[in-house]
Amino acid sequence: MTSKNISRIVELKTMVKEQMSVEMMHAKEKLAWETAKLDGLKLELAGNMEAMDQMQSLEAVDTDKLELLGNYMIYLDKRMKEQEKKIAGIQKEVDAKQSELRNAYREERVFEILRSKMSMEEQRERQALEQKEMDFNAIKTRKTQGR
Repeated sequence: MTSKNISRIVELKTMVKEQMSVEMMHAKEKLAWETAKLDGLKLELAGNMEAMDQMQSLEAVDTDKLELLGNYMIYLDKRMKEQEKKIAGIQKEVDAKQSELRNAYREERVFEILRSKMSMEEQRERQALEQKEMDFNAIKTRKTQGR
């Protein structure tokens, strides 16, 4: 395997790493979006709880409205639990992508190091060959001058 082949592999690993980085960014954006939705549900539930407290403090309590509000709060609580499960799943996805990205960085780095070492070895071999040719030419020149 030559340093040229290794360079191609490094380019491929770099492209894979960049693609994974983009996927990671999208996953984090999705996580932020879903977390914001959950925060909105929490705020809505808190507002409804406050409204229920105010309604209960009144002397003339409309039980139908209280029941309706209570049912809506139960619905919001159910949606929040579903949203929390969804966020947990997305968080696992983000963690997996983060691990894949770390591995892609490592692989790219390993091949960069290998490319560098192979390039240095090829350079040493070229220099050794050039030195042999110069030595041969020097010996040849001396022999021809000596005659």
